[in-house]
Amino acid sequence: MRSTASVCATLVALVCVPSTAAAYEDQATLALEVGWAGIPSSSTLPRNGIDVGLSAGFGITDAWGIQGVVSYNVFPDERRLQMGVAGLEAIYLLDIVRFVPLFGFGLDGMVSGRAHRTRGDFALHALVGFDYLISDRWLVGLAARGYWVATNANSFLDPFIVTVAARVGVRFDTR
Repeated sequence: MRSTASVCATLVALVCVPSTAAAYEDQATLALEVGWAGIPSSSTLPRNGIDVGLSAGFGITDAWGIQGVVSYNVFPDERRLQMGVAGLEAIYLLDIVRFVPLFGFGLDGMVSGRAHRTRGDFALHALVGFDYLISDRWLVGLAARGYWVATNANSFLDPFIVTVAARVGVRFDTR
């Protein structure tokens, strides 16, 4: 009788002890982004363009992740501006079941071309967005990034560039 009571007490204790959450640190994400790119304060460059991007990342804790982002932006005009961006960002994911707000910051390299001139620049950016988890594997969301072109003093780019893009992604378990 005594051993049955101790076995039952042990089982109850195991059920009542909370397990460690293991969400983003065991997942990788791949997402495609399509949206708007803008240079809001420009007086010499086209202000509105198209942004197409790809991001791939993985979780390092249950709330923090790292992702690489590459994008191509084109600003149509009689002297079209094209810009390629490659960056690395740290993201904080505030997991609220299916709705996941995300915040982040990153460092980027930019290559831009206009009127047969090509220029490389560095930028810092902030990220605000959200994902909605359709299922355990698929997500849709929105990502807005504000870029500060740190090397704009010697560049033909304006110091602030914005992108807002809808995203669709797939998540993979890494364990």
